[in-house]
Amino acid sequence: MGEAHDATNAPTSRRAATLDIGAGDQEAPANAIPNIIARLVETETWRNAATAVMGALLIGLGYWSFHGIRDAIAETRVASLEALLGTAVRGLDVWVDEHRTMVSRQASDPAIAERARALATASPAGTESQAACESPAAIEASRMLVTYRQARGIAAALIVDRGGRVLAADRAESCGRRIRSDVFRRRLDLALDGAAQFVHPGAEVGIAVAAPEASRRPVAWFVAPIGGRAGSTALALADFTDGELSSVFAAARPGDSAETFAFTEDGRIVTPIRFVAELVAAGRLPESTAERAVLVVPVRDPGPERDATPAASRDPAALPLTETAARAIAARARSTDSERHGTVALPYRSYHGVEVIGAWRWLPAYDLGVVAEIAAAEAFAPMRYLWISFAVVGSLTALMLGAALYSSVSLSRLQRQFGRLQRLGAYTLERQISEGGMATIYLARHALLKRPTAIKVLKKQVATDEFIHRFEREVQLASQLLHPNTVEVYDFGRTREGQPYYVMEYLDGVTLAELVEHSGPVPPGRAIHVLRQVAAALREAHKRGMIHRDVKPENVMLCRRGEDDVVKLLDFGLVKNLERVETRDITKQIKILGTPRYMAPERIVNPTDVDARSDIYALGAVGYYLVTGKPIFDGENNLEISNQVLHAPAPRASAAGVAGIPDGLDALFAACLEKDRARRPQNADAVIEALDRISNRLAWTQVDAAAWWASYRASRGADAAPAVPPA
Repeated sequence: MGEAHDATNAPTSRRAATLDIGAGDQEAPANAIPNIIARLVETETWRNAATAVMGALLIGLGYWSFHGIRDAIAETRVASLEALLGTAVRGLDVWVDEHRTMVSRQASDPAIAERARALATASPAGTESQAACESPAAIEASRMLVTYRQARGIAAALIVDRGGRVLAADRAESCGRRIRSDVFRRRLDLALDGAAQFVHPGAEVGIAVAAPEASRRPVAWFVAPIGGRAGSTALALADFTDGELSSVFAAARPGDSAETFAFTEDGRIVTPIRFVAELVAAGRLPESTAERAVLVVPVRDPGPERDATPAASRDPAALPLTETAARAIAARARSTDSERHGTVALPYRSYHGVEVIGAWRWLPAYDLGVVAEIAAAEAFAPMRYLWISFAVVGSLTALMLGAALYSSVSLSRLQRQFGRLQRLGAYTLERQISEGGMATIYLARHALLKRPTAIKVLKKQVATDEFIHRFEREVQLASQLLHPNTVEVYDFGRTREGQPYYVMEYLDGVTLAELVEHSGPVPPGRAIHVLRQVAAALREAHKRGMIHRDVKPENVMLCRRGEDDVVKLLDFGLVKNLERVETRDITKQIKILGTPRYMAPERIVNPTDVDARSDIYALGAVGYYLVTGKPIFDGENNLEISNQVLHAPAPRASAAGVAGIPDGLDALFAACLEKDRARRPQNADAVIEALDRISNRLAWTQVDAAAWWASYRASRGADAAPAVPPA
């Protein structure tokens, strides 16, 4: 019954809001509202427009939510691609550093340095290349390079000067040539200035590798100054990239479509790719070159599948770069690292013609770009289920909106025919003040007495025999209680549709939960004043054989009823009548009803095993909450709280860190909270007697109460209404 409360009484001059719940008696239609805006709100056109606007808002919300989730998924995916790309780049760094260290170590070998000096002396600038290669120094150096190549299993080994002349080589046909690759020459100059360098595959160095069958394998060059410092000659070693380097990028292929690869500034892919078979099947790669797709496949957009031009016949240079490749190559001129990487969350076509999203980075130290991509279909696969869900919800929403419009039209037709009712018996409904799962509560006034009342109406959708029985039992039991600290029931009836309702007093105040939330721990004197009134209400109920079973802060209201701080015990919906054992307990079907942190241990073990001492336990828990500002037990869920109620010792209020709690009150709470009910106060009289003894030293006067209420009203504002307990 604690549902019938609003903080401030509505003024009697306020016109009754039109409420259609199915009146119990036929009354005259509501008076016309003398307000143009209010009249407009009453019209069918306005209601239909509001329904249409609501539908549009729901559609807009669905669209916004769908794209918001899609964008969030895209951000998560590209972030994972950036991480994947970072892993591949770190692997590339390790591989390059190992090889630069290798070439630097070999270039620092005194034997190589000695041969290089002899070569420089025997082949000064301008000397005929072939003649220089036939000198004893060149022959001896070439033998050393052959030995080194064979020992290391690399592709080629050269000694070159600053002009790009090959002074010695592991293969005779390479000696005497001049390397004209701009990429190689640029790195050669940097190497001769003292730092080992990496030359990416595809640099077109023009030097033969170890054997003809290996000539089609991609190689990278590593160049270091001979002697370990700046000079005029350098050692250049070539190593195959389809071994260790390929494994670095091949490992970065999670899922069904993700891959990572590197490419040059002219758009040629220089590491193995995942979709060679798909390129061959689509005619975008000749089958004869499938085994050597590296340096053959361009990182360019092949165009849509509906393009009729044979893919193999197109000039790759005429195709646009893919989105990530274009951004990476364009970032070469950028000055900071933050400008040389990024992501593309909007799908674009990759080199194999599939829509993807990706992350990119340009590596100026290697003259390479790297990209990590994943097919958009795989990246946004969760959206498929979301789309289905939105379609189902959207369809249901459309059906409900259609039903609402139909109901609105039908209701308007009935209203025009019969008028609109806003009366229940002798009571005029003014407004809804609370709503719960079972019932709705309205503020109403008696037609003659004009006294504000609260009317609780059982909802149609829950009006089963079981709930109607519980509802009727609640009002029957509550109407038998006459104590001033119990909510008074005035009347009972049924609407024209058969919904039961009852009329009760309208309360102006706050629940104990709201009191503690607003003011914190309650002074012990006031707590005693409140608890004594609750105990007095329970005493009457217990003497009539009724156990409340749901005493908690939310079901105790502090009101102003002629004087301040008058307590009202609410909600007798879970009352058990011990004197009528033949009456079925309808709450058995609902497992354990009540709030675990205010529930006695025996109730958790057996919900039907209750007596007056179960309410005494709950009263002690409420008292602890009042003086400490927190519940005796707390947890993440009801199961955890119930476990503490059963097994954890109840904490003492004096140990909660709140000063001024009398020893007697602390001991009373501890006694009420005993696990064994035989050790608790055996009835409400014992609790009242203990509270009276303690209150002699801690008086709470009407002056104190009036001062608090004045402060409370000022803090909430004159028109503010505290929350209404749930129906």
